[in-house]
Amino acid sequence: MYAGLRDREDTEMQRDLGIALVKRALDIVERQWPDMADTHMRVPLEVYRSEEIAARERLLFESSPLALLAATEIAEPHDYLVRQAVGRSILFTRDAEGVAHAFLNYCRHRGAEAAAGCGNARSFACPYHAWVFDSKGQLVGMPFRDRYEDLDLARLGLVELPSQERHGFIWVLLRSGAEIDVAGHLGELDGELASLGCERMSYFNSLPQEPLATNWKSVTEGVVEALHVPFVHANTFALNPQAADVDLGFFDAIGPHLRWVLPMFAKDDVARIRATPEAEWEPASQIACVWWISPGLLLADEYYGLIYADLTPGKTPSEAFFRYGWMSPTLEPPDGLPAPAEMAARAAKAVLEDKPVWEGCGRGLEDGDHDYALIGRNEKGVQLMHESVARQIGYDGLGHD
Repeated sequence: MYAGLRDREDTEMQRDLGIALVKRALDIVERQWPDMADTHMRVPLEVYRSEEIAARERLLFESSPLALLAATEIAEPHDYLVRQAVGRSILFTRDAEGVAHAFLNYCRHRGAEAAAGCGNARSFACPYHAWVFDSKGQLVGMPFRDRYEDLDLARLGLVELPSQERHGFIWVLLRSGAEIDVAGHLGELDGELASLGCERMSYFNSLPQEPLATNWKSVTEGVVEALHVPFVHANTFALNPQAADVDLGFFDAIGPHLRWVLPMFAKDDVARIRATPEAEWEPASQIACVWWISPGLLLADEYYGLIYADLTPGKTPSEAFFRYGWMSPTLEPPDGLPAPAEMAARAAKAVLEDKPVWEGCGRGLEDGDHDYALIGRNEKGVQLMHESVARQIGYDGLGHD
């Protein structure tokens, strides 16, 4: 990861935060010792297996704002895209006035999916009986209209979900009629996400929506720690498995969310940075950040762009879906760096290296005869994620050694 070539719109508050994070990174690198949890954690295997816990977690996803689309994926009027989330088909559109919408993609006639794929269209004809909906979800036509002359078409549009376009993403609540408050959900991280400038970034798809035969938390564990990278991604990232700095970094729990900060400098650089006036520090090139936004959003600094991924549970505890992409503020990469499409392809390669390992973990957690999964002190991000989910769903079975 290298964040220095991506511009940020730093407010004074965000710069002060960046300086504070660099200071903490200097201490971590100087000591060559990671941010550690107080104890090891025991995660009972029921956390990955239980239907009752999985049902509570699906409710968490249904009641939380989910960033299911980069806004630039439907950049133009009448652009649309269909995707799945927590067992639902969702149709995203941008209407003639440029307003983004999210609908349950089910025809009000007999429940068929009204649209498929992505593209640009002013209307959608349901494939079953050709009821026609416009980009605002309104029912605007049907065959044999005279047979239905007593129907009020205005009452038979697609069911709209609460949505909000904010910080370059389209956020959705999977409960119709509810109120969505993205800023309230993000809390202290709202300003940080605003500073990323994602609304000016193009989205490059890596994996459209990869099905995974494992619990969604097993996947989340793998994206908030780097200990596995030298082993699972040896061909992609070529890191030394014995590198002392593979787990150097620190974590902050921010409400239900998590920030992971990675130093982008070596121990030999510490004295030089400390000797440089803070006014000349450049946090965006000295640290990289990974944000886990509960319950399923991952954003991560990488080179001149940003990894954007979302994870949703399936209908069983051992099923998950992972959508992965790369966002770039430019179509022309800085000198010597891969083009955005190449970055997206590299990201896809990394996830496909992870997939068999994650699914192997899924089998072990489903079929194993041990009592719990052990999360080490140096896997603090994984511990914080589990604590956050447990707190939000009212689970009190996590243990500590």
